[in-house]
Amino acid sequence: MASDLDFSPPEVPEPTFLENLLQYGLFLGAIFQLICVLAIIVPVPKSHEVDRWQSPLSPEVWR
Repeated sequence: MASDLDFSPPEVPEPTFLENLLQYGLFLGAIFQLICVLAIIVPVPKSHEVDRWQSPLSPEVWR
């Protein structure tokens, strides 16, 4: 009865090129999403440069 059990690993076919491409694409997409979420959460100190869209005669520039 013990000889009837087969403990060899199952035969799993090698992933194809498209499956590998999909796997790594999803992995890189997840990393990109994490970077985007962290960019929203982590505050970045504002520089004291004049904003390109702000008028140079604006009172905020003279502070």
